[in-house]
Amino acid sequence: MSVAPVLTVERLRVGYPGRDGSIEAVRDVSLGVDAGECVGIVGESGSGKTQLCLAVMGLLPSNARIDGIVRFAGAPGDAVRTVRGERIAMVFQDPQTALTPHLRIGTQMTEVLVHHRRIAVREAREAARAMLARVGISDPARCLRRYPHELSGGMRQRVLIATSLLCAPQLLIADEPTTALDVTVQAQVLELLARLRREQRMAILLVSHDLAVVAGLAARIVVMYAGRVVEEAPADALFRSPRHPYTAALIACAPNPDGPIPARMATLPGRPPGATERFAGCPFVSRCDRSVERCRHEPPPMVALDDGRRFACHEPLPA
Repeated sequence: MSVAPVLTVERLRVGYPGRDGSIEAVRDVSLGVDAGECVGIVGESGSGKTQLCLAVMGLLPSNARIDGIVRFAGAPGDAVRTVRGERIAMVFQDPQTALTPHLRIGTQMTEVLVHHRRIAVREAREAARAMLARVGISDPARCLRRYPHELSGGMRQRVLIATSLLCAPQLLIADEPTTALDVTVQAQVLELLARLRREQRMAILLVSHDLAVVAGLAARIVVMYAGRVVEEAPADALFRSPRHPYTAALIACAPNPDGPIPARMATLPGRPPGATERFAGCPFVSRCDRSVERCRHEPPPMVALDDGRRFACHEPLPA
């Protein structure tokens, strides 16, 4: 008997009404995450990564138009609302706005356990203190007594991560979880996530602009561009031999700590299309040095290979 993936997304579309035409934030995205697996999502700002995560969590605004299928542990997407914060949790990009400013950290963390696990406040507070210590906060008892504005950005981010892990979720959606952290704390947090993934078979959907962060934790990587998935592959294969030109450009722009320092960092010229722009062919065509005439008029189909790789490109890079 096969076990259903923890998360299944099929042909998901997210749009909004706009003055200059409808806005398409996510365009026909499909992906899956199994128990104990970490899947990374990378792409430039505006590629639809955060909108995808919010759609999975059921946290999009009321004017969002959503098509497609989202299943959590085999159940339909509506079931997410009943287990959100417990079996499925999310670390948001901006800790400043994700924490309630007028409540102490201890109050915000303990109410998660009191609400979802129905345990006593004293027990919940001790669990919160222990989790803060696990994410690298040196004086967790003092942190529990403080308000969000009394913490640095990095400490607020660690509080968010600790809060999301309190109920040992089956799926953790981490949207840029290490952006505000220094290198040492970033390593501690990533090691904690890796350990929880191994020990509890916690699935992780990891969104990051930092390819090094994704490469260190994710077994599989999804590359998004202009709201679409343009490539998906096992992490090793993707970094070794990317097939989509956009993926190759992202990797080329990432600094290599083991190589010589270049006189000038590589850049990707041009800009991605806006969410209201329409295109008949490939959305990357204006920035691609491999494009041919058909790229302007025919949308590239998604090609799936036997090795678990898929990509959407008329002129893919050689394997």
